[in-house]
Amino acid sequence: MAAAPVRFINAAAWPLTIWTSLFHFEKHPADDYVERTTPIVATAIAFWVCAIGLLVFANPVVTSIGGSIDGAEAMVQLVRRMPGAIVGVLWYFVPALYIIGFWLFATREEAFPRN
Repeated sequence: MAAAPVRFINAAAWPLTIWTSLFHFEKHPADDYVERTTPIVATAIAFWVCAIGLLVFANPVVTSIGGSIDGAEAMVQLVRRMPGAIVGVLWYFVPALYIIGFWLFATREEAFPRN
């Protein structure tokens, strides 16, 4: 059984460490392990999509590239306005997904400890 600080670090880095736990399916033939891992994988995929989207849309270069499109004034205004709305939503979802994934990972590690 891993020490408490190692378990916490492993759970805190869950967006990265979840991928290595996918190789433990053969050690746990019970359906509970698969049922508890699948939501974490879905949460990890959603977390990474949102985190990458936040990095892209929060970058001021996206706004300046969108603002430099010639013609189509409506398109320029849409591109300049859209990242602000998207970034606001992503700032809500990225921490929420991280907390949900942290909780799912920690409870799964308690129920199915690694050998």
